This record gives sequence, structure tokens and C-alpha cells, in this order.
Amino acid sequence: MVEFLKARQPGDIAVVPPVVAEIEYGIQRLVPESKKRSLLSDQRTKLFAAVRVLDWTPQASVHFGSIKAALEFTGRLIDDFDIAVAAIALAHDAEVITANLPHFARIEGLRSRHWT
Repeated sequence: MVEFLKARQPGDIAVVPPVVAEIEYGIQRLVPESKKRSLLSDQRTKLFAAVRVLDWTPQASVHFGSIKAALEFTGRLIDDFDIAVAAIALAHDAEVITANLPHFARIEGLRSRHWT
């Protein structure tokens, strides 16, 4: 992932609020005084200084409801956070870069690819 990010220009990469939440959750689960937590906290700060966080817009909420209903109807539901990532990406006409293509490939109209 580091090499993927290094190969991009500033402004090419954005994250979405559910990803920010997952990163924060991962850090907060660590022992407060651990070196790992301190290192990851520093890296989080650097990451968010270098990338923008896309807004969860009203249009993203509409996409979320539509995606979840469509996936539920087909019996192929995925995690709400993954649906939220897709919905925000659609609202911003962005591509999702992921290691979990099978989940995101279920969402009609979403551009997604593996980060490798």
C-alpha cells in the first residue's frame, strides 16, 4: 500500500469517513502507552495531512439506501461500512481502491480495483 500511495500525486487519493473511523478504532484498541499505538497515531496524522476526507453528502445517503436495499434484495448483503464507502465514492464520482474486490464488485455502477 505504501508503494501504491507513493506512486500517486497529491490530491489523487482521498479517504471516506468510515475509513477514518476504522483507522481510529484500530488505534484506540491498542494499549494506550504502547510504542505501536504511538507510531500508528503519528502515521495517522501524516496520512490525514496528505489526503483529503470526502464528505458524506445527502446524495451519499441516497446511494447508501439504494445500495443496501439492492444487495438485500439479491441476498448478497455486505457490511454497512463497505456500503458507506461505496455510497460516498459514488456521490463523489470516485473509484474505490480495495483489497476486497468481491464485496465492492456487487455494487452496480461503482468503479473499484485492487490496490496492487
